[in-house]
Amino acid sequence: MKYFKYTNIKTILFSLSLLFCFSSQLQAQESIDSSTESSSDRAMKQFLFEYLDAPKDLDERESMMSQIFSNFGMLPHEKTFLVPFSYTTEDFEQRDPLQYPGYGEFNNNTEVEFQISLKKIISYNFFNLNEIISFGYTQEVWWQFYSDSAPFRETNYRPEIWLTLPLQDKIDSKYIPKALKIGFWHESNGMGDPLSREWNQLFVDFVFQHKNLITTIRASAVDAGDNNKDITSYLGHGHLKINYFLKKHQFDLTWRNNLKFNGNNNGSLKAEWSYPIGRSKNNFWYIKLFNGYGASLVDYNHHQSRISFGFLFSR
Repeated sequence: MKYFKYTNIKTILFSLSLLFCFSSQLQAQESIDSSTESSSDRAMKQFLFEYLDAPKDLDERESMMSQIFSNFGMLPHEKTFLVPFSYTTEDFEQRDPLQYPGYGEFNNNTEVEFQISLKKIISYNFFNLNEIISFGYTQEVWWQFYSDSAPFRETNYRPEIWLTLPLQDKIDSKYIPKALKIGFWHESNGMGDPLSREWNQLFVDFVFQHKNLITTIRASAVDAGDNNKDITSYLGHGHLKINYFLKKHQFDLTWRNNLKFNGNNNGSLKAEWSYPIGRSKNNFWYIKLFNGYGASLVDYNHHQSRISFGFLFSR
């Protein structure tokens, strides 16, 4: 009876968090671009202008409004999602307790997964090449919500900085990259030994676009941490990513591979689908399928299959 009550409490709290995520993401998306500002936002700003003793100096007034409305130019970067149900074939509690201390309590194959990803444009056209320099941060969490004590299993943190350079070509060809993206990122799970995992990447993306298809080919130089020196043997030195748009549907495919075809071939394949919820422009149904290595950093050398269903807030 106690477990039943505890489970119900968790379910209620989780439902409330879903509602909060929906409402907060909708407000955040509406405030990104003032040209898409809602009538209620405009009315609220007008009220504050009349109610507050605003500074007469234009710069001071704009600074105050940025502080009040938290408008600091933060934009979506990678996908931001909440997946209440993510099933994996991996039995975490069966792992060696010496190499994976504490994993005995991760006794559920279904867990919650969520990710938050934002970016900030630092400069535009600084070198007179129409280039964009950006900083981004992505955090992904795997939560054993359906286990007795609902522990967090792992969190991955990834700050990155990159330059996007449009390629000026006179031939409109689907075989010529539309842009180059050159950057650096660090990713780690912030854990101590023996569970610590980390790596750095210096990467170049070749971005192709033709009608409703975007293809990105990444090549990267990798510096791996001491506990995962062989990570490129499982995930390779880059990836191939395809985004396909069909009406309001979006299909994404990401393939990683070590390109060793002598019997030691390893990699992963991730397929994603999203579709708007009702008439919303920034809330989507979301399904993700995964097979291979590297579902998370600590799982870089563990092969598993996952199927996930939830909600996407930025594509």
